[in-house]
Amino acid sequence: MKQCIRCGKPKTEAEFSLNRYGDKTYRRNTCHECYAALRKNHADDDKPDGLTCNKCGEYKPISGFPRHRLCLYGVEPVCKACKRQRRLEYVKLYPERIRNTDLKAKYGMTIEDYKAMHARQNGRCAICGTAEEKLVVDHNHRTGRVRELLCHLCNAMIGCAGEDIAILTSAVAYLQREEHSEAESVQPAYMSS
Repeated sequence: MKQCIRCGKPKTEAEFSLNRYGDKTYRRNTCHECYAALRKNHADDDKPDGLTCNKCGEYKPISGFPRHRLCLYGVEPVCKACKRQRRLEYVKLYPERIRNTDLKAKYGMTIEDYKAMHARQNGRCAICGTAEEKLVVDHNHRTGRVRELLCHLCNAMIGCAGEDIAILTSAVAYLQREEHSEAESVQPAYMSS
């Protein structure tokens, strides 16, 4: 017999789900019924007009809380402003940890991988060669494969072109035509007549 920590009722071992963590297997502390109630999608519950934030204690409209499908009424108990403030404080305390988490989530790389790539490129943008302390990780949006590190402007250029080689080639041809016509005459063609 095992006692559920949610309902407090003693139940047989079979009424508790198995859980695996690494190479360990153990039974949950909540019974099947209580665990199902915890995992219920609360997004369809009748929502009140507002809630009181657990952090600041202010009553705010329900739209002032971040959505979360597993929380009561489908929103988190902490308002958006408090959550944003907590994130900013955490970023100030642990900038390397945040950077590492963001790199891992977005690109599947660690801060050490980023630093090694930065050192390989001598801290320079792979396109324009601008030396910057913090370069942007460029990746292929279709495959997700990381390419190289770029400065913000070069990364924006590729993004605005939609990673389309034809558009970038056309832009190069356009600039070359303009440079060639500039060398032929000092005055633009539309002004001469």
